[in-house]
Amino acid sequence: MLARKCLGCLLLIIFSLLIECVITELITLSIIGSAVAAGGWYKWDTLKDYTICKHMECCNDDHVPFDINKLKLSLSQRMFGQPLVNELVHILHAHKEALNNDSKGNKKALKELVATLNKLVKRCPKALIIFDEIHDMCPTVLDTIKPMLDHHHAVDGVDYRNSIFIFISNIGGPQIANRLLELYEEGVKRNDVGFHDFEQIIRTTAYFQGGFEKSATIANHLIDHYVPFLPLEQQHVEMCALAEFHSRSIYPSKEMISEALSVITYGPDEDRPIFANNGCKRLTRQIPYIIVKNKVNTEL
Repeated sequence: MLARKCLGCLLLIIFSLLIECVITELITLSIIGSAVAAGGWYKWDTLKDYTICKHMECCNDDHVPFDINKLKLSLSQRMFGQPLVNELVHILHAHKEALNNDSKGNKKALKELVATLNKLVKRCPKALIIFDEIHDMCPTVLDTIKPMLDHHHAVDGVDYRNSIFIFISNIGGPQIANRLLELYEEGVKRNDVGFHDFEQIIRTTAYFQGGFEKSATIANHLIDHYVPFLPLEQQHVEMCALAEFHSRSIYPSKEMISEALSVITYGPDEDRPIFANNGCKRLTRQIPYIIVKNKVNTEL
């Protein structure tokens, strides 16, 4: 499937301070007895890996792998024209190193959200929590989880410092595109742009609209990385089209590629047709149609 490509999608990532993953389940007397009888004393984590975790998902390296190389490969195959998004590999690597070195809304709904997060992170402290389309959220929702993002050792008895929070929104798309054009005009190449070129734009835009409007999360500098999705150019859309064809085991002709790209329009205006207005979104429906049509024509 195509990776999500939207004009200037905003990816906000919050990395809390990190600690070792500690599992607090009680050891039953029967397991202790078995371990001692076997001639040795084993940690509960080890026993769990060879018993319970053989039959259900657990918070261990087998079920929650931290495979940076696999992420890097996946991004290279599915994410095009996003040099700053590719920096996630380095950000997450730093996250792993830190882990190794550091031993007014509906009140009922908000309480349920907090309870759900507490339960999730208590079960697996190194949880990855994603909030999508935050531009449609009420600001009070994200302010409710602020204590979990702050530098507290525990919230309601749950330690969030080892969890990763990702917030995704399309806020700031036009501003990101305009800033990228300015950088182009200054002679900066796409692959040479930096986080600092967009952070203030994203912070300001997000603070005045959507789920982070007037949010203490931004005001208190609890967001560590602002990663913009840059608007795609024609070469990136072509790469998207090829990836979509290949995901369906189809190796398209030039005519098929051309037909797929025919539904893409470019902006920001007619005089500057540089960026794809809707990224690669329309290809997910256009390409299956092209495949079926060409198959019918071949059979005829």
